Amino acid sequence: MRAILLTLFTTGGLQAINLIGSILAARLLLPEGRGEFAAAMLWPTTIAYLVVIGLNDAVMFFSANGRLPARRVFANALWLGVAVSLIGIGLGWWVALPLAYDGMRSEVVEAARLLLLIIPCHILGMVFQEMLRGHMRLGVWNALRLSLGGVYVLAVAGVWLLFDIATVTSFAVAWLVAHIIPTLVAAALCVAAGWGGWRPDRPASTELVSYGLKIHTSNVVGMMNGRVDQMLIQQNLAPAALGLYVVAVNLAQLTATLANSVAMIAFPRACAADVDSRPAVIGLYLRLTLGLMLATTGGLALLAPLALSLLWGPAFAEASDLVRVLLLGVIPLALKDFAVLTFKAYDRALALNQAEVASLILNGVLLWWLVPAHGLMGAAIAYVVTRWAAALYLGWLVRSTLGLSLSALLRPTRADWHRLTAGLATLRQR
Repeated sequence: MRAILLTLFTTGGLQAINLIGSILAARLLLPEGRGEFAAAMLWPTTIAYLVVIGLNDAVMFFSANGRLPARRVFANALWLGVAVSLIGIGLGWWVALPLAYDGMRSEVVEAARLLLLIIPCHILGMVFQEMLRGHMRLGVWNALRLSLGGVYVLAVAGVWLLFDIATVTSFAVAWLVAHIIPTLVAAALCVAAGWGGWRPDRPASTELVSYGLKIHTSNVVGMMNGRVDQMLIQQNLAPAALGLYVVAVNLAQLTATLANSVAMIAFPRACAADVDSRPAVIGLYLRLTLGLMLATTGGLALLAPLALSLLWGPAFAEASDLVRVLLLGVIPLALKDFAVLTFKAYDRALALNQAEVASLILNGVLLWWLVPAHGLMGAAIAYVVTRWAAALYLGWLVRSTLGLSLSALLRPTRADWHRLTAGLATLRQR
């Protein structure tokens, strides 16, 4: 329980830092510039997810269960990460940039070209940080999570205050620097722990790639589900519309980060547990997540107009209704995160592929139909419908494929209360 509370407190700090970064981008760039910066980030980060081949999940899995020595995990993940990063940069330079940024301002194209350097930082940063998480080094892992947003905010604010510069390019440089530093620190921590290795070997690489690829397809499709709306908005609407939508999504998903944070702790715990006790571990963390999200989502819906106007600025106040609609799709995100976690913990990730592909098809059809006719509200409606459909289908798969009782996973127990009070008591003592 202490690990959960530490991660939740870290998430609170991370949300505050990300909130500051989002506010700075909105106030300094305004809706049009904010939309252009989102467009510049969109394809480089998308490519990073496309080529990572599930290495981060594989490293976490084998670090948590100890099936491979740490030095072999490090060495093979390092060189695999370098290889796929080079492939990603090539795809971005020769494919994505000419196709996705045709007709956009030259500054946006140059910012996107610069942000291709995020690809190796993103991939290797995730690999090294997941190694720390797999070995339950949660203190430094949480510190690294905070550092990315913190460095970004300091870089943006520093350039603005010292040189009075706030452009799409300056924000892109700050975002790149914010990725480089945590990557180097995470690598150094892994080496200092005695896990550093430099010689890859085929058997270990095969195991990492085999596990990662089983998860990768569903991860990629899930990522595309979260970005296809921005892609269609970028192609069909003005940059200012994308700026409004990105801010609305950022605000609506503040509570969704609670689910993601608890799932980050639940995954290594579930991987390390034996088969008989694994459902109890997953159910405990799922119930905690749903309770936290239900308690926070309603308040956020009430405060959305005030938050947008006071924090992001009057230019973003018109996104209030958009936020309220998007919040309807937040709860199913928690259910989906834990369904995905469950299949990964049971090494049955291939079962996720059909759900993710079906969800992407539904999302694409709805967006293609609704965005041209209804603009941003159409994108929000597609967001909600797709998330609920995916969560319900994955819940059915958990029961039919793994034989787990959904009611048992969702039903609160007396032990939940005892664990919570014991965790709070331990925290107070410290």
